[in-house]
Amino acid sequence: MFVDSLVDKLAEHPGQRMRFLSRDGSTLVRTYAEIHDDAGRLMAELRDSGLGAGDLVGVLGPNSYEWILADLALLALGCVPVAIPAENRHDAAQIGALVDTYRLAALLVTRALPGGAGLPAATAVLSERPVKLDPVRHADAPALPPGVRTIAFSSGTAGTQKGLLLTDDGIANTVELSARAWQVTPDDDIAIVMPYSNFQQRYLTYLAIWTGCAATVVPPEIMFQAFKAVEPTIILGPPSFFELLHNRVMAADPAERMDKGRGWLSMYGSRVRLMYTGSAPVPPAMVALFQELGAPLYELYGSTEIGWIAMNVPGRAKIGTAGRPVDGITVELGDDGEVLVRAERPQVAGYVYEGVETQDAVFLPDGRIATGDLGVLEDGFLRLTGRKKNVIITRSGVKINPAELEADVERAFPGVRAMVALPDGAALLACVLWIEDIEDIEDIEDTARAAEVEAYIKRMNAGREPSHRIATTLVRPAEELTVESGLLTRNFKIDRGAVARAVWGSGDR
Repeated sequence: MFVDSLVDKLAEHPGQRMRFLSRDGSTLVRTYAEIHDDAGRLMAELRDSGLGAGDLVGVLGPNSYEWILADLALLALGCVPVAIPAENRHDAAQIGALVDTYRLAALLVTRALPGGAGLPAATAVLSERPVKLDPVRHADAPALPPGVRTIAFSSGTAGTQKGLLLTDDGIANTVELSARAWQVTPDDDIAIVMPYSNFQQRYLTYLAIWTGCAATVVPPEIMFQAFKAVEPTIILGPPSFFELLHNRVMAADPAERMDKGRGWLSMYGSRVRLMYTGSAPVPPAMVALFQELGAPLYELYGSTEIGWIAMNVPGRAKIGTAGRPVDGITVELGDDGEVLVRAERPQVAGYVYEGVETQDAVFLPDGRIATGDLGVLEDGFLRLTGRKKNVIITRSGVKINPAELEADVERAFPGVRAMVALPDGAALLACVLWIEDIEDIEDIEDTARAAEVEAYIKRMNAGREPSHRIATTLVRPAEELTVESGLLTRNFKIDRGAVARAVWGSGDR
């Protein structure tokens, strides 16, 4: 089994290391030899507490050494880690309730709760060793399909999450494919930025262990300062990781752009050799600018259900697309343009806890997996055009893909961090824009940039059919787009449902 062997794999590169940076600037460094030994001790403590193969064990907390150590130890024991997406939850009663909610045998919390709040006997705090807990046996614990080794949750951009049953073979395929496509060697250092409850970050850690390269865990709040110091070689992230530099370059005068050249890229460190972005709409102009500056930025596309679907790689890339389908993947397009995938080794066997009612609509009877994304194939490259669930249908039956409207504005104005088009009543469209150089919501009406954007939308409307015209525009400061505000998911995607509720539904027009 692949994931079972990760702890043993650490011993093959004892001198390699992982680094864990904190917001306060401190750094914890652990060699693979130390991680191997620490995992062995934690395995013994968990085994002595009564945990064993097949037990569902939750892991909860922000990124930390304790989080990945627990994950590795549980996998090696044959337990099934359940990555709980509630990194900042502190209430002891709520945390304790998760044991029943997910029918867990136990729950491991990575750090002590404020005020020393007490937790149930089936829960242990990993910063308090040795671990001692009293597992719970639930008669209604979910029965897992063969090969399932861990459970993760989707980010829930539609307002609902899905519990994902990840298989050993699917995880192994994703790691092996990445190692080949990216030519990972022990000289590499992979940056881990987003939460470990997001499976991609765990898989990147497995990739580091499997290939014997280093990994550095960085809080997103200090990402750019940290990159300069730790100098990763491989960075994966949503477009927001790269938009800041794009906007800075575009705001400079042309002479300054050329003078700085590759110097603009220093915020990512001097060693970066591969940068990938996806998981949200990627402006082609941003990728083009990075490559003009000499940055190795490429777009790729995947889903937790499948693993990697398409990928651009050096020497075989096309700006504006997600790349060619990867090995073992066949991409087809449905009648409505939905991307349908046949995967030889899919990463997920189905859903559990949440989203089960949608399983048959995703895992189709003929073996294909429906992604919910819309796309077109161009000379073998896949270009994504939007999300099926976001298509707006007017009263007269006209279908509008909001991503196309949004892309037009974002291409025209680098200062626009993001735009969301929404239905405003039965026959009208509205949009919400977040603009970089607006700092105070009270000053929006007096901001020339906001007026410029609104004027552009009026001109854009003149060239569109009435059904595709934006009737109302709401401008907001870009600083409002945070995970804490609820407008971004933990994967830094815009939560359209949250926008409709919290921003457009606020009456602040």
